[in-house]
Amino acid sequence: MEIYIKDLKFSPSIKAALSSTLKITKVSELEGLNYLTFANKCPKGCNAIAIANELNALGYLYPPENEVSVSDVPMSKRLQNVLIRNNILYLSQLSIHPREEILQFRNLGENTMPELDSICDKYGIQIRSLASIKEEFSNCHFPARLRTLFFQNGIFSIDNLQHKTAYDLNEICEHDYVLTMKTYYTLKKNGVVFDDWEDKYLFEVLSQKNSALIWREYDLATMSQLLDCNEAQFKEICSAFPKLSETIKTLSPSIQS
Repeated sequence: MEIYIKDLKFSPSIKAALSSTLKITKVSELEGLNYLTFANKCPKGCNAIAIANELNALGYLYPPENEVSVSDVPMSKRLQNVLIRNNILYLSQLSIHPREEILQFRNLGENTMPELDSICDKYGIQIRSLASIKEEFSNCHFPARLRTLFFQNGIFSIDNLQHKTAYDLNEICEHDYVLTMKTYYTLKKNGVVFDDWEDKYLFEVLSQKNSALIWREYDLATMSQLLDCNEAQFKEICSAFPKLSETIKTLSPSIQS
């Protein structure tokens, strides 16, 4: 029987945070989460530790294993409060935040950041900067948003893109097809070779102009979607893009429609 958050003995503020802010309305949606992964889901202004503690008290959330809690590390009370207020409950979480973002944490003064750096050095935690990604991909002129997405997905160099597929790139770009397409062409120009996957995006087999036109006019992104079109629409598209027919003949045997 499904258990709903609204039926549990939580404080009203915790129920509101779970349902309105985190869009968690059922206990089943907490499956697989622990304090760390739950805190990573929480946006700024959401008191992750308070919510986690209430969930833990009812047996729905547990601390992770082999993680160093900020509560167990000797540090100034100021630094500890800064970290917890920003939902950093375990030191390893610092690795998923760029240095530029951490420096913007409220009350993280010029004396507090060196203290944090010292703690990270001691525990082998690396705080990276977005500047390193900007420098590594300087020839690509990527927008700031993409540099942040690369950071979040552990893409710090061209080497980190080895053995990635266009599908992986779309995941990194949060399913923003236009951003994925532009990034794909830019990376290809800079020597990145993407692995094959069971389907193909149209931008993998067509020019950027044509794949963009088909996306805009017909809302089609992949070869399998194209092959699933009704006969009239399929003929219309092939008529508008004559070279597409030859591409389909070449690729369709290996496409899973």
